[in-house]
Amino acid sequence: MAVSNTIFEPFGLVLGFVKGTVPQTKSPLLTMLSCLLITACTSVPIVSTPSSNFNSRVNHLVIHFTSEHFERSLAILTGETERRVSAHYLIPELGDLTYSGDTLRVYELVSTSDRAWHAGRSYWVGKTGLNDQSIGIEIVNQSGCEKDIATLGNSAEFATACTFKPFGSEQIDMLVRLLNQTLEQHPDIRPEAIVGHADIAPTRKVDPGPLFPWKQLFDAGIGAWFDESRVTELVGLMSHYPLTTEQQQALLLAYGYKVSVTGIEDEQSQLAVRAFQMHFRPANYSGFFDEESAAILISLLERYRPYSLNKLVGLPFELRSSN
Repeated sequence: MAVSNTIFEPFGLVLGFVKGTVPQTKSPLLTMLSCLLITACTSVPIVSTPSSNFNSRVNHLVIHFTSEHFERSLAILTGETERRVSAHYLIPELGDLTYSGDTLRVYELVSTSDRAWHAGRSYWVGKTGLNDQSIGIEIVNQSGCEKDIATLGNSAEFATACTFKPFGSEQIDMLVRLLNQTLEQHPDIRPEAIVGHADIAPTRKVDPGPLFPWKQLFDAGIGAWFDESRVTELVGLMSHYPLTTEQQQALLLAYGYKVSVTGIEDEQSQLAVRAFQMHFRPANYSGFFDEESAAILISLLERYRPYSLNKLVGLPFELRSSN
């Protein structure tokens, strides 16, 4: 009833009536008449003629962890704090004392038709500012670093300053359900465009971290992964056909990471490599190139970006797939 009063009252005032002076049985008729009068005066004549020449705003999906418990995460992401960030979805964690639910429920914070503020300064395959074209999913998980990533860099202190915690099986099951639904609604999101925050901002972020189960998502039909037998084959070949640092940086750039091809394993290179390794080789994320990392990159490019792989100059023919 309160909602109806809120809606009807302005129209009554337009017609010169004060709410309550007209019998209740006549108010619906007056409301309808007022709507027709206003519409006739203000509406623009529009002919709907749908075109087939369009695509979705959304073609990337970014996964984060919150580094906070549920209550604090929700407050931050809904604008109740000084931090100006948001996401489209938030997945709580069972056992979190600040979450009262017995079962998991996904919190929708921003409509996917709108732009959430979750990616920040970001880059993926030549595109920047990924807030404009992505969906952001935050997962409650209290992993994180005691110091700023830019300060830690790829130093030895990173191992002690940063703590990573596993994700709950219920969270991942819920995430898979959410991702399947999202991908049905946004079919332009390609497997290799489902990334972590660290992938698109390796100098600033480390989430969702090395304990996030990317392979489990791939096994569920979501996201990108490499051909393990092909990687084994490539590692064997690289003992005879080693790659330079410059060639390996070119592979990383071709797959999507922001890295300058300098031929030197400087900090910007190490941070991009570390993000890649956390995603695809989490058992060892040193931040330095090695044969297995290069082999994984080649396998990924063969699967998802063969055109970019073929454009690379100087890659030994023996390392290129014959398929």
